[in-house]
Amino acid sequence: LIEAKKLLGFLIQLPPSFNKRDHFGTLKEFISSWPGDLKRDGYHLIVEFRHLSWMHDEVFEYLKKMGLTYCAVIEPLLPPRMDVTNLNFAYIRFHGYGKNPWFNYYFKEEEIRKWALSIREVINQVDKVGIYFNNHFSGYAVKNALMMMGELDLEPRNDPEQVSILDIKKKSGTVSSGQTGLDKFLK
Repeated sequence: LIEAKKLLGFLIQLPPSFNKRDHFGTLKEFISSWPGDLKRDGYHLIVEFRHLSWMHDEVFEYLKKMGLTYCAVIEPLLPPRMDVTNLNFAYIRFHGYGKNPWFNYYFKEEEIRKWALSIREVINQVDKVGIYFNNHFSGYAVKNALMMMGELDLEPRNDPEQVSILDIKKKSGTVSSGQTGLDKFLK
């Protein structure tokens, strides 16, 4: 993928126990020892924090200086910051506000509209934006992604009706009798 320039990036998701006071040096060491060359290889390093202690200007300045992308997270434990640390690429990850677990959550239309306003501001600052919905229970991620695309006036690259792994497997004879697809959640 790297050689073909098809890799968008690597997500470095830090665990909730990984706080700034104890681990900022560790993060810097990890980044400085990264084996690839981001500019030459054409992908991005995206850092997702899971501890509130990382939400400081010093951290965001470091990300900017190193050309790293801050992963804006939509979840209950962190503020929904939309800081842009890389003008080439921004990354937004919707986890949700479910009770157990967080990602068992369906974003309502009003919420999607609100987030679309913030995302439009980010879009105006960068070359490319990646938006990822991690609220995958019951097909919520697919539904919410399509809703967000509508709010942002984007069209899917493929017609959702044509994208059906289940149909492809049925035609090739490789589908098991108990397997279901996400098709019903697109409606």
